[in-house]
Amino acid sequence: MTSEAAKLPPPPARLAIEHKPPAPARAGFTAPQKAALIIAALGPEAAGPIIERIGDKHLKAFAEAYARLQNVARKDLSSVVLEFLTNVSGKEDGLKGGFAEARSLVSHFKGEDSAAKLLDAIDAPGGRTVWQKLAAVEDQTLADYLAAKSPQTIAVVMARMDLDKASNILALLPDDVAQHVITRLTKPAPVRPEALRALAAAIESELLAPLRKAAKSGGPGEKIGAMLNNMSEEKRESFLQFIASKAPDLIDDVKSAILTFKDIPARLPAKAVTQVTREVDVQTVLKAAKYGRKNAPETVEFLFANISQRLVQQYEEQMKEMKPVTVADAEAAQGQIMIAIRKLVAEGAFELNKIETEEQTEEEFI
Repeated sequence: MTSEAAKLPPPPARLAIEHKPPAPARAGFTAPQKAALIIAALGPEAAGPIIERIGDKHLKAFAEAYARLQNVARKDLSSVVLEFLTNVSGKEDGLKGGFAEARSLVSHFKGEDSAAKLLDAIDAPGGRTVWQKLAAVEDQTLADYLAAKSPQTIAVVMARMDLDKASNILALLPDDVAQHVITRLTKPAPVRPEALRALAAAIESELLAPLRKAAKSGGPGEKIGAMLNNMSEEKRESFLQFIASKAPDLIDDVKSAILTFKDIPARLPAKAVTQVTREVDVQTVLKAAKYGRKNAPETVEFLFANISQRLVQQYEEQMKEMKPVTVADAEAAQGQIMIAIRKLVAEGAFELNKIETEEQTEEEFI
């Protein structure tokens, strides 16, 4: 050994254990939970650049995984995040998971609004389910929304409400609808978990999300418009006439927030028509179009002008052979098309065209 080598200090002790295999982590951690532990252990500042690169889909998976964790032992945390021990070495205890902690962490990275949007759909201890959120929806708004659904769907939703809320909604439903709902409530049928999840997702996107958006805007016109969206055409027109006479300064904002079957030619981009028609079954399109010849001919013309003419010819032939469609079934079919449009917009498939209010038109003219 040379004299120079003899003078060298011994290697740091930590280098001697760098390749030591970590202790096995507690069984039962999923991959998303392990990722959640690492991100949480890094802390807001260090994890910030990572979070910025995570899309909403994966961020939601992280939040859900973290929300489902209970207290994590330090030895388990160290095993999962061995490469980040410098970040967690100062922690005397493990990490505390839970819904509130998940909301706080996501809010730091994405803001309160984005955190609410991501976490509202999570079914975890401490989180609110769709059924719990419905308790806070104004009775008339909820009744108008449910009135457009099938009696079986209404019964499934009402079975998950407390008695006072369900009683109030039942009293606000049309008499014939309420009778059918009561019949189904007296003979409840089992609901498949996947069907219940699909129903909850539909309520979230069709009712709760628009109401949150309207509430966030703070504008009374947008709030009222979001409520009128779920009313029948006859009732909606009556309300619009009332608003125009009593609060003319709000009418433009209200109309801008409404999206109905008749509004499709003005609001829906032509290139999006094919996407929309693929979202609903053929019978729904046929019922909506057949009735649309009477109540919204411009919409039917617009839709048929933006799909293949071979398909249009098939639709026309099938509509001629159809049995008469009740107004309720036809309006429900048109409602399904509107639901498909709102769903695609929410998913970012396309954006709706903005409509010009009378005030904006006058300003441009001046």
